[in-house]
Order: sequence, then structure tokens, then C-alpha cells
Amino acid sequence: MARFSSGDYITQAEGEPPHFGYSFLPGLLFVALMWLVSFLSYLTHVNLAFLGIMPRNFLGLIGVFLGPLIHGDLLHLLSNTFPLVLLSGFILYMHRRVALKVVVLVYLLSGLLTWFIGRQAYHIGASGVVYGLAGYLLFNGFLRQNRGAMAVSLAVLFLYSGLFYGIFPGEERVSWEGHLAGLLSGLVAAITFGEGELTREENRPLEPDVVQRHVSSTAGKHYQHMFISYSVQPQELSKPYHYTLDAAGLSAKVSTPAAPAPSKEKAKPK
Repeated sequence: MARFSSGDYITQAEGEPPHFGYSFLPGLLFVALMWLVSFLSYLTHVNLAFLGIMPRNFLGLIGVFLGPLIHGDLLHLLSNTFPLVLLSGFILYMHRRVALKVVVLVYLLSGLLTWFIGRQAYHIGASGVVYGLAGYLLFNGFLRQNRGAMAVSLAVLFLYSGLFYGIFPGEERVSWEGHLAGLLSGLVAAITFGEGELTREENRPLEPDVVQRHVSSTAGKHYQHMFISYSVQPQELSKPYHYTLDAAGLSAKVSTPAAPAPSKEKAKPK
């Protein structure tokens, strides 16, 4: 069967890409929930910090799920609102095939890592998720060595140039552990789902009417490339193909040996 191996990457297009604006809708809905929680907390004068992450405390695990919805003040809420909408929208638009897996992994893993490495205090806010999404876009480009992904990585690095300052101890009330946990979760997501929408295709059978370029050193010094057009029929996939170079016309003629006729044995009289 005629086969070829390709070292290039191809893009899997599963339908038409969604509208660019629709990609920001899930992030907007999550941010709206954050604002609703903060607004209700302000109206009722209830401090919801006890629902945050309390490291190495069993009940503190509830903060893995609820902690990103709770913020200390308006400035804290605003600092996470726009990055969440922007970063989640880019991930949903450019990596829609794995976007849900990336967001879920970043959301849960950033909280769990904070639970393991954090100080004995309640850690609240969606900063860990923001760092995780930014980390995924940042590391994904460098791991894939793809020009488009690299451009996104450089854009994230430019827009969030102070990203790495937040992973070191600074202000007492700032959870640098949550920032570090988020960045590490983004790295894990980039390694786990780093291929995004690109997959390597190897040893793919030739499809009908595929044109493949061959390089030949027998066609002359100044003409070393010739194009061979394959026409493969489904019922002939198992037949070997042999090519003969026509030196005069610099073309290749394909011939397939005919299958030997089945032998007929004469019945011997008893």
C-alpha cells in the first residue's frame, strides 16, 4: 500500500470557528457571578473570607471551589475582572478543543497547590486562576514552538510584564502563594494540553488525487524535483505500486503488476 510520512503539523478544523465575541461570554458570566457575590456580601455586611482556602485544613478545601468567587474589596475585584475576561476569551477562541479542560484544570489545581503551600490564612480571590490562564498562554507558545502561539506568548508577556513579581513574597495581605500556584498550574496545563488544536500526522495512507513532490538526483543537475500524481482507489489500497522514470520526458510512469490468475488443477480420475 502506498504511504508517506509527513513531519509537518496540520490544523484540525472541526467546523467553522466561533464568533470572536462569543468566546468572551463564559468569562463575562463568571465575572458577573463574582460581582454578584461581592454585592450581596456588601449589602448584608457578611465577611465571606471563611469560605476561602485554608491551607492544610480539611474544611479549608471548600475554598478550592468557592475561593475565586470571594474578594476583599473593590480594588481586588477590579484587578481580577478584566484579566479573567480577556484571558479566558483568548483561550476559548484559539484553543476551543481543549479550552474547557484547561480552565477546569487551572481552576482546581491552582486552589489545591495553594492549599498545600500557602500560609495559615484564608486565601481568597481569582488571582490564582488569572495567573494560571496567563501561564498557559505564556508557556504554551514556548513549548509548541509555533509562531502563532509564540506571538500570543509574547503579547501576554508584554501585557502582564509584572506577572513574575507577584510570585515572590511582598505585601503581607497579598497571596503570593496563590499566584505561584496559579502559574504552576498554567505550566501543567500547557504540558498536558500543549498540543492544542495541532496534532502530528504520521504514516497516513494516500488519499485519492494526492500530489506529492519527490526529489530525485537522476533527473539532471538543474531539475531535481518532479511531481507524481497518485490516484488511489479504495479497492486497490493493498496493491504495491512501482514507478519507472521516463528520462526523456522527465515523468514517472506507474505500473501495478497484475495479480496472477488462480491456477486450475484438473481433477484426476479415480
